[in-house]
This record gives sequence, structure tokens and C-alpha cells, in this order.
Amino acid sequence: MSEKMHTTLNKWLEELEEETEMTVSEDINEEARSNMVSFGFNEGLLKEWGKESVQEFLIGCADLYQRKSRDLKMVFYSWFDEQAGQIRISAISQAHNKLPFACELNLTNLSQVVNGIYSEGSGLYTKGALDVWCKNI
Repeated sequence: MSEKMHTTLNKWLEELEEETEMTVSEDINEEARSNMVSFGFNEGLLKEWGKESVQEFLIGCADLYQRKSRDLKMVFYSWFDEQAGQIRISAISQAHNKLPFACELNLTNLSQVVNGIYSEGSGLYTKGALDVWCKNI
């Protein structure tokens, strides 16, 4: 349990640990959908959690996916789904050599994705490209 992470986010990470089974598929979209998890929140929760806690949570999710990937070479990625108002995570095989999005992407650092969550901006509607943090796992 991370001391920097809010107790609610720690609880979500524990639940994710219990429930996550990684799917591998030659179909990138099937693989992405099967491995995707969405986290809903509201403005009050964001204020309570703080940016550092959300960052620690997403790092924890990446670490968990790495453990669950059973040494397969995968890419973990996270983004803010502005229309749904959700933080989303997923992972796909590195062999796909791309992420499964139909829109333009801005591969960025974790801080920018978290800042987008707090400003309710995914980058897609303001800059024309979705901010995505990804990490080889």
C-alpha cells in the first residue's frame, strides 16, 4: 500500500489485483477491450485524492499489469476518456506496433494525462490529439 496513494485508490488497486486476467490476441481491438478497465470519479473525489495520488495509482496499475502479463512483452497505456468522464487503462502486445485508437495520439508523460484529468481535457478536443501515457511492460 502506497502512502502517497489515497485509500480509495489503494482499494481499487487491490480489487484490480484480484480480478485482472490478461488477454492476448492477434486481434488488437479484442485484446485492448478485454484488458481495458475504466474508473469513474467526480470533481469531489479528484480534490480529495490529489494529483500525486492519481499518478501513484496509475503507476501501480502499470506495475500490476506487468506482473499479470506473465513475462509477455506488452504495452500498458492510460488515458482520460473525456466523453465518459473516466480514467481508462489497458494493455496490448508489443507485437501490434501501435495502439488501438482511430484518432490522432499524443504520446506523452503521465503528468500531462493526470493534468488533463484534473482540467477535464483529454487533448482530443482542444489539441486534436488524445493524450496517452504508455509504458512497455
